Amino acid sequence: MTDQLKFFSEEWCAAAAAAHVGELAEQASKALRDAANFNHILGFGVTDRPDLTNHVEIVAGRVVNWSTTNVYPDDQLLASFQGKVEHYREAAEGKTPAANLVMGGKVRLIRGTMKDAIENAKALNVIIAAWGDLPTDWDV
Repeated sequence: MTDQLKFFSEEWCAAAAAAHVGELAEQASKALRDAANFNHILGFGVTDRPDLTNHVEIVAGRVVNWSTTNVYPDDQLLASFQGKVEHYREAAEGKTPAANLVMGGKVRLIRGTMKDAIENAKALNVIIAAWGDLPTDWDV
């Protein structure tokens, strides 16, 4: 038995949401463009695993829900990102900022505008870098 959570599992998403409090929540909120009015949903998926997807609901710049099962219609997403597990891990472990992976095409913006992605790039870096603190089993 392992104490690690499978990447992008419902348990992993709950841990990710729970981690976005206190100082981390402040960091992410400060990195958002107009955090007080940032009421959006972000999607994350794995390129070769359509079953590994999740949505993060952010209200007033704070994560309020993160789930693989409570997903929203595509037209409600501000942005959706898709990449290989190895690239998400690269960002989570601090080897490359997530925004750089998006700009380099390793993590693709599949829904939303590049303008919104650029304006909130620092927040994306904070959100994905925080994944490195979760007890993650990346072997999915």
